[in-house]
Amino acid sequence: MTTTPERQPLSLSSYKDILAYVPHALGFHPRNSAVLLLIDDDRLEATLRVDLPPSTRREDEENWSSQVNRLLERIPSVQDVALVIYAPEDRLAQLDAPYSSLVNHLETTLSRRRIRLRHAWCLRGSMIWDYDPEEGNCAKAVPSLVTNETHLSMVLAGSAPMDTPWDGTGIAKWSNSKDVLHLVVDQGGNVMECLEAWNRTLKMTQKDSESSLRDDPRLAALLLGSLQTKFVRDLLPYLAGQGLEDTLDIIFGVSFDAQEGAIAPLSDYLLGRGWYAPDWRRVDRLWEVARDLLGVACDDSRHALLCILAWIEWARGRGSMALALLNQAVEENEKYELAALLQKLMSHGIMPSWATDQLRAWRANFA
Repeated sequence: MTTTPERQPLSLSSYKDILAYVPHALGFHPRNSAVLLLIDDDRLEATLRVDLPPSTRREDEENWSSQVNRLLERIPSVQDVALVIYAPEDRLAQLDAPYSSLVNHLETTLSRRRIRLRHAWCLRGSMIWDYDPEEGNCAKAVPSLVTNETHLSMVLAGSAPMDTPWDGTGIAKWSNSKDVLHLVVDQGGNVMECLEAWNRTLKMTQKDSESSLRDDPRLAALLLGSLQTKFVRDLLPYLAGQGLEDTLDIIFGVSFDAQEGAIAPLSDYLLGRGWYAPDWRRVDRLWEVARDLLGVACDDSRHALLCILAWIEWARGRGSMALALLNQAVEENEKYELAALLQKLMSHGIMPSWATDQLRAWRANFA
């Protein structure tokens, strides 16, 4: 689920605006998906994408509707939903609106919780259907959205949706990667030095950190080497989201057994539980640094970075993006335990508590 970016008001009755908006909210162009726009007090709060059911059998559609309902139970403030179905291409398909029975099942399920299905459309190829009975179940050709005001405003703000969720591939290799890799050693005995180096890097701007990491191969090697220590790797999201002082409390509590349950704040944070919210500016910086380091990382350090990136996407509420990264990590090394564990966790649709809280959730920086 992606929390709605702070943008100008969006028309929730215009399929053109909705179709232009969804890829920017998700970060990619959805396919074979249902996208639900969640509305509270006539305000769009979040965007939820789920895979379409495996078939159009009644049992599959009812199970799918129940699954969607369970996800929405975590967002009790939702009053209305707008739905867009991105149907797979089918040259032999009938002209009637696809997935009509699925929409009916969903509307019935939502009504039990007094949630109104305000609008529903189905996009297949270049044609769109409106499920409103007054529209007569007729398909319309979708005009080009290149000049749509919603699309243009987000493009100008820096948004560039991908065709598919990014899986961590395609990063340009650093020109000095051999020099960096030659210096990488296991930093297991230097936990404090590693965390302080990461913390300094997270305080830099993206431009400055890219320059520093390339100009100082020892710094880049130190960060990569630290990922070989599982404790450091697992602390990095906490370091970014909660700061160095709170991270030191975790370390001292574990090292000196200062208090019972010293590891609990870290566990709760990584599982998305608790009352707090991450420092999203620093978390975004960790994403940028981790992505940059993919240009030099290899083997377990690369898989660690993919897991960190996936956790951040999950924390942002972008489960599809997270799973794409984890699937790639597992494909590259099925024995990398953290990737397999996170893959199993996130494939069940579990969301962090802050993702359903408009005051704590991450918002795309389209400003």
